[in-house]
Parts: sequence; structure tokens; C-alpha cells
Amino acid sequence: MDVSPSDRPVVSPALIEAAKSGNRDAWADIYRCYHGAVLAFLLRRTGSRPLAEDLAHDTFVRAMAGIRGFHWTGTDLGAWMFTIARNVLLDHEKRRSTRRESAVAAVADRDSGVRVEDSVIAAAEAERVGAALSVLNERQRSVLRLRYWDGLSSVEIADRIGLRVGAVKTLTYRARLNLRRTLA
Repeated sequence: MDVSPSDRPVVSPALIEAAKSGNRDAWADIYRCYHGAVLAFLLRRTGSRPLAEDLAHDTFVRAMAGIRGFHWTGTDLGAWMFTIARNVLLDHEKRRSTRRESAVAAVADRDSGVRVEDSVIAAAEAERVGAALSVLNERQRSVLRLRYWDGLSSVEIADRIGLRVGAVKTLTYRARLNLRRTLA
């Protein structure tokens, strides 16, 4: 529950010191004072309420972890809280840009824009490909795994498994041909 600005507790140096010493009531007051504004800031920046709520949670976790390093300078604690919120958001954006979306997104429902039917079809197709791969011999499976799952080039595969590059290319071609026949 967010508190209106007129009902917000005053974040005084004494309240900050109490929070530094681990006083739960002090943290509750700080949370009530800033949660709504931090959430609104993150919601405007992300456009997603669930994500903004997660990031707001992370903001307060970081604030609790770092409060001992906060030194009262007479400015509102809110500036410090919004700096943490901005850094949490930037960290999230960096992580998101360097990794694929998690498997959790594949199970999302229609509200998130992903159709459940598409997820089920993709899972069934992956199972079908897995079954087709099991028909291949071990060397063919190994070459396909190194090429398409590990992203290695023919030269890198040749170095790794001790074959010539031409042999790796031939083995890859035959594995793909056998896989295509099995899937057909």
C-alpha cells in the first residue's frame, strides 16, 4: 500500500540511522515513503508493471544492503533511492541485451503476448527433432551439436575431434541429409 505524500513519514537522519542499525520499522517507513514513487519511475521507464515491480523490489534490496554506506548530507533520501533504481534498471537492460530471454517466457500465457499454442507446438517440434537426432550415429550427432548448438566452424570441429576439415564437412552434410530424411 502506497501512502499519499502528505501522510508520508519524514525521513530524518534519526530514521536513516535506525535503518542502518537494521530497525524493521524504520525500513517499513522508508519503504512506504518511496515505494510508490520508485515503482512509478520504473513503470514509466519499462512499460511493464510486473517488471517494474521486480525492479522496485531489487531497488529496496540494494538499498537495504547499502544503507550503511549512505551519509546524510541534508538532501532527501529519495535522490539516493532513485539513483539505485536507475542503476537497477540499467543493470537489467545490460543483462537483457547480452542474453536470450529465459525459458520462462516460453511458458507465458496470452496476457504476455505469447500464445500458449505456439509454445506447445515449439516444444513438440523440439521433441520431434530430438527423436530424429537419436537415429543418427554418434559422430553425426556430435558434429551437428558442435556446429549448430556450440556454434563452432568446420575448422574448429576438425581440431576438436581430430578429423580433416573436408571430412567434417562431409560428415555434417550426411548428418543433415539423414536428419532431413528422418523428419520427412
